[in-house]
Amino acid sequence: MSTSCSPVSDQYLRMERKFCLVCEEDGARIDAYLSGKLSLTRTKVKQLIEEGHVRIAGDPARPSRKVRKGLAVEGEIPEEEPLKLVPEAIPLEVLYEDQQLIAINKGKGMVVHPSAGHSKGTLVHAILSRLMDPASFGTAERPGIVHRLDKDTTGVVLIAKDPRTQEALSRQFQDRTVKKVYRAVVDGVMRFNEGEVEGRIGRHPQDRKRMAILQKGGRLSHSRYRVLKRLQGHTYVEVYPTTGRTHQIRVHLASLGHPVTGDVTYAKKRKGFADRPLLHAFRIEFEHPVRKEPVMIEAPLPEDIEEFVRAHI
Repeated sequence: MSTSCSPVSDQYLRMERKFCLVCEEDGARIDAYLSGKLSLTRTKVKQLIEEGHVRIAGDPARPSRKVRKGLAVEGEIPEEEPLKLVPEAIPLEVLYEDQQLIAINKGKGMVVHPSAGHSKGTLVHAILSRLMDPASFGTAERPGIVHRLDKDTTGVVLIAKDPRTQEALSRQFQDRTVKKVYRAVVDGVMRFNEGEVEGRIGRHPQDRKRMAILQKGGRLSHSRYRVLKRLQGHTYVEVYPTTGRTHQIRVHLASLGHPVTGDVTYAKKRKGFADRPLLHAFRIEFEHPVRKEPVMIEAPLPEDIEEFVRAHI
């Protein structure tokens, strides 16, 4: 069948929030298929379908509809009502600050940006008072945020103080000119001193809370790693991601058979090892958006990683 649909763009969520795609397989439920293609939870896709935001040949789709090769599906993801953000006096460990940006050492347990389940106590709430002009961000739900770390991942996070700086830094992340270095403790003793992992990462087909390396769909991902020290039953490594997909490092290391120690999402739960994934954003390098000079910022290792390494030498 002929169609004017084009493959879904990587930037559709940030731009028009519209999608138009042609199905590449037969037999899957449309809610499950779109969940993988759009990197949204199946519940969210079902909601979009039930609200009439997904169409086939101009008619509203049904969640139970089965897709077939060549079927054209279009729709939009409407803007959600912005959260009302109120500054909170949450202490932050500041690593660097100037008129344009601030870098902090995020502790474990802190969520970076607000969401339905985290309306208070996030990094955004903590840094609102440091922004040059909070009102200049308008209704943005993530003022100043240019990248993120998982809740229990520690380390360097950059925050822009104004929209122009946020746009300039975001562009560097999109262009992959920002150099990131992570340190982690993983389960098992790695055989090779260094290596790399690549694959297309998307939502796990059975567990929508997890990500996975997929045979079809997903988004390209790539990381390099280097062994720093082999420990008793574990390995201390440095990881250099060249892309920034959700859970990328955790998924990549788990795919090697060496999940991050303490990561119960991607490894079997084992008591007595760590109360969180031992993953730390150690260093970030980028070009200052105003001075056009290279900037390198490091976050000291947290005590739990240092103590774990010492205890397993």
